[in-house]
Amino acid sequence: MHVKSKLYSVFEALEIVLRKNLNTAIYRLPDEKDVRLIIQEDPGLLNITGLRNLPPTGGFLIAPFLEENGNKTTIIKPDRVYRNDLSEKELEGLKSLKKQELNGELHRSDVKDTEKSSFLRQVEKTIEEIKTGHYDKVVLSRVKIVAGNYIPHLVKIYRMLCDSYPGAFVYLFNLRDQCWVGASPEPLICSEKNKLLTVSLAGTRPFSEFNLDVANWNQKEKEEQDYVTQYIERILKDYGIVNFSKKGPYTKRAGRILHLRTDFVFEAADAGKNLFPLISALHPTSAVCGIPMENSLKFIRRIEEHDREYYSGFLGPVGINNSVQLFVNLRCMKVLENKLVLFVGGGITSKSVPEEEWEETEIKADTLLSVLRQI
Repeated sequence: MHVKSKLYSVFEALEIVLRKNLNTAIYRLPDEKDVRLIIQEDPGLLNITGLRNLPPTGGFLIAPFLEENGNKTTIIKPDRVYRNDLSEKELEGLKSLKKQELNGELHRSDVKDTEKSSFLRQVEKTIEEIKTGHYDKVVLSRVKIVAGNYIPHLVKIYRMLCDSYPGAFVYLFNLRDQCWVGASPEPLICSEKNKLLTVSLAGTRPFSEFNLDVANWNQKEKEEQDYVTQYIERILKDYGIVNFSKKGPYTKRAGRILHLRTDFVFEAADAGKNLFPLISALHPTSAVCGIPMENSLKFIRRIEEHDREYYSGFLGPVGINNSVQLFVNLRCMKVLENKLVLFVGGGITSKSVPEEEWEETEIKADTLLSVLRQI
């Protein structure tokens, strides 16, 4: 009689590869059950310049907000890929892999908490600048530090994020020198069959029956989202993509909060060989930077007191099974030995109220904090 071999969860495999400090990524796509684990066997970090230089095998792509201050676009090679579970033989194979040492390359951990008074001043200054006519919208971010050693609980945190946010792209990646976890509500560009999807996502309110109706949102929130929508339309048309379907704005739930969202769907063939330049043009989106983009970017560099690193960059699997699943890196945190560094932000317009902008970032931070409180 044939005895069925025992299967082990990818979460058990994740425990092993994290202890060995391997380059790895685990992810679950929005509204799906499948969890996929990508493992790179060798310790080298594959940094790429330009998305056209992706290796033929694809992998898990991690791009920073800006490629500066040592922040590089990196891809985790798919030497081993598992979906949901793996055999005992496969698990034993992981146990036999050599542990990767840091060699003194632990990533910097000098990021400081953003004080409320400092953030309110930044918002006030931004509103003043917007009223001069130089900008329509600027996205400001802040840092929130959570003290404590959460490294032993990473797999549990990841599983709880999957359970709490079924509509998000939930990921954890570990590079030799750093580890990030997140639950992003925002696709950058995703493929399904012969179609491509990108979205404009902006505006934030707590989830309630009242807020589910777009008509109940205020003018500031609607304008903020419309700026992003117009920006994406311009980018698509610049690349000759005019036959797209457009749905929205509608309210999209992300756990305990709601966003305004508009979907753009078009034929993958319409992007053709311009897919990677299109992705580069879409980033940074006006949902994480501002309008006009270049002016807003200069302003952000000047006023923000921290390096965003991978926050508000983009990440996800590319080139695996001829698929592209890239998401903006929002609702995320960087894991350090004695603390977690949460990054959150919000769009500032001429109609913004500083205290309300602070509260919006607090609501966004609660995406992760609500899970951490249960540890």
